[in-house]
Amino acid sequence: MTDVTVVGTGAMGSAIAENLVAAGYEVAAWSRDASRLVPLAGAGVVALERPRGIFGSPVVFSVLADDAAMREVFLDSGLLQEAPAGAVHVNLATISPALAEEAVAMHAEHGIGYVAAPMFGGVPVARAGKLTIVAAGDPASVERVRPMLEAISTRVWPVGAAPRQANVVKVAGQVLIASAIQSMSEAVSIAERGGVDADTVVELFTSTITPGPVYTNYGGLIAAQRYQPAGFTPVLGRKDVDLARAQAASTGLRLPLGDLLSALLTEAIEIGHDRDDWAALADAQRHRELREEAR
Repeated sequence: MTDVTVVGTGAMGSAIAENLVAAGYEVAAWSRDASRLVPLAGAGVVALERPRGIFGSPVVFSVLADDAAMREVFLDSGLLQEAPAGAVHVNLATISPALAEEAVAMHAEHGIGYVAAPMFGGVPVARAGKLTIVAAGDPASVERVRPMLEAISTRVWPVGAAPRQANVVKVAGQVLIASAIQSMSEAVSIAERGGVDADTVVELFTSTITPGPVYTNYGGLIAAQRYQPAGFTPVLGRKDVDLARAQAASTGLRLPLGDLLSALLTEAIEIGHDRDDWAALADAQRHRELREEAR
């Protein structure tokens, strides 16, 4: 029996699986795209041919793209009915708080623990094992999987006993990141139109008034106009911002900036940046002419 199964082996899931192996765990993996499992074989990951073997490990980490994928693989498939009681499912993906509540109830029906542990940090951060993990769930289940979470992160932040709480924090954080990208895009476009070098202003801002990895990393991409390879696309960004808007609306709260960010990300998608990094918000900004706003 392996110690943990990773479900979803895109760039993030693959990095997580490899870091778990490096930490000494016996790791299995399953992906809806079987070709993504091939590179992991050399890292010592056991490839599962069918999803029915997912709960052959007592702990399952899932890194799926969205609510629909989570529902398809875990909630609507009958998979939970075959899982042994006492297993723990750790969902590292960004899903809606509402779906997290549904997932908790369905897992509990079958005696399975459910921990929400969404991540902050892109693919390079995941490969380095330096993710930031926001965790919520039954405290005993969180503590049980904490060593595995620590093997892929720099810090685990418990935020409550209800898994939905971790998803609330994650979507709130995604609004902050999108805001930072758009703000830096606007600042750089002002500077460029005024004849100032983009690299210079990004270095100035990130070493003084906007320090930190988000402004520094995305500022560098914006200055270089480098949107490939995509660490996180506008499509995924809009999904997360819209999750935040829905969560806010469920509590009677409106997000004026969230509404604007959703529209700006939609614009980036429509002009062809759907597969680029969401730093491509800067490309839309660079070409946003005043006359367009007047129409």
